[in-house]
Amino acid sequence: MKNIRKFLFVAVIAVMGMTSCQKDSEYAEPTGRREAVKIAVSAADLVSTKAIGDGTKVTEVYYTAFVDGKPVRSLQNKLALVNGKAELNLNLVKNVEYKFAFWAQPVQQDGAASPFDISKFYSDATVTVNYDGLANDDNRDAFCAAKTILVTESLSENVYLRRPFAQINFCASDYEMVKEMGLHTDMKSEVRVYGLPDVLNVLDGTVSSSQGSSVSVDALFALSAKPAGEDEYITVQGNQYGYISMNYVLASDIGETVSVSAKIQSGNSLW
Repeated sequence: MKNIRKFLFVAVIAVMGMTSCQKDSEYAEPTGRREAVKIAVSAADLVSTKAIGDGTKVTEVYYTAFVDGKPVRSLQNKLALVNGKAELNLNLVKNVEYKFAFWAQPVQQDGAASPFDISKFYSDATVTVNYDGLANDDNRDAFCAAKTILVTESLSENVYLRRPFAQINFCASDYEMVKEMGLHTDMKSEVRVYGLPDVLNVLDGTVSSSQGSSVSVDALFALSAKPAGEDEYITVQGNQYGYISMNYVLASDIGETVSVSAKIQSGNSLW
């Protein structure tokens, strides 16, 4: 009886060891001579206007790297993005091609739901966008980039982060008239967008739907105060307009036409 129990115990240990090996095999960890690689990361679309949509709320950048399609566990981390810039100093294996993915977003406040699900970013470089939330929220902004680096010697590389979203703006050419009527102080807006993708592959820039192939999702950006203060106006081709609404969406044709509807409310008035 003791021998049977001992045999079963050894068998369980063997199975656990096999499971561990399988998990490790999901990762790549190149070995060999290493070279110093410096990667300068910057947000190319960042502007210093302190207005809504200027990208300045994006203050942290996550990165992951892949070799032969497998993630490198030692190259999965995040950095602070200061004034739209960060620097990464690595020692990478010579004659190995690394594919890097970078994702930059605002730091989420404690208890606040994130508009981005990055739980799979380290393993497959994808990010899922959650469109549920308030309209006119600049904390839904983000930047990303991909970079392939073949290490042949010590080198320096530049990575330029770019916004993966379409920015949907509603603006008023007769905004000054609205202000004269006093309707701008409590103005709120709501936007619905139909026919969207919600999953972004940062490595290749493709988008898809979490609901399945060619199945789009809909977004409801709930009624919220319109941009105000420094964000009250937007200039387009030299003309100034009053800001009514601003929201970010992933944009691509995945089988359906994207359509947009908006609701504007000021006091008891509804447009």
